[in-house]
Amino acid sequence: MSQLRTSVFPLLLLLSLAASSGGPSSAYSSMTSAERGLVLRYFWQVPKVFSAANFARDEAARRYPQLAGQDDQRDAFRHSVWNGAMTARLRSTRAAERWATAHEDVPGNPPVRQAMDLANNQTGRDTAWSMRTQGGPWWRRTRFPSDGELAARFQAMVDGGGLLMIEAVNGQRDPHAGALVPTTTP
Repeated sequence: MSQLRTSVFPLLLLLSLAASSGGPSSAYSSMTSAERGLVLRYFWQVPKVFSAANFARDEAARRYPQLAGQDDQRDAFRHSVWNGAMTARLRSTRAAERWATAHEDVPGNPPVRQAMDLANNQTGRDTAWSMRTQGGPWWRRTRFPSDGELAARFQAMVDGGGLLMIEAVNGQRDPHAGALVPTTTP
């Protein structure tokens, strides 16, 4: 069994990482050490996690091209969409939380920035979970919201103050000087 594990698992890991847009080496090198541990333990989830991340990044850039994407509405939107999409793809808030929390395990990450990201991550998971529907009295089939439904819901949440961002101080969003505030329409 150990021979099988040492020969098959690295191959599966590389195949999973190859699903990302930048290829296996760039994807793996950009991960936190906590994420790398999850890749080894939950390798079958990697394509869904990367798919959700790519969708969130692309959709945030499409909807908020005028924003920098760090500590602002675009950042809040991206984090909530990523976590909502992960929850839907993995069909589990626990699995999505595991990946999102590992992603925030960055040495030197300012506490306010980490708090913002973790709060928006949680909102994303909770929202996707609450939007799921169950049908059929015998089979209890569960349907999760589509990417488009999630993106529309989170854009409405950005506009309505339902997510968090870091306030601008002297025209800059500084995680060392600014506090967490509700999002506003950009």
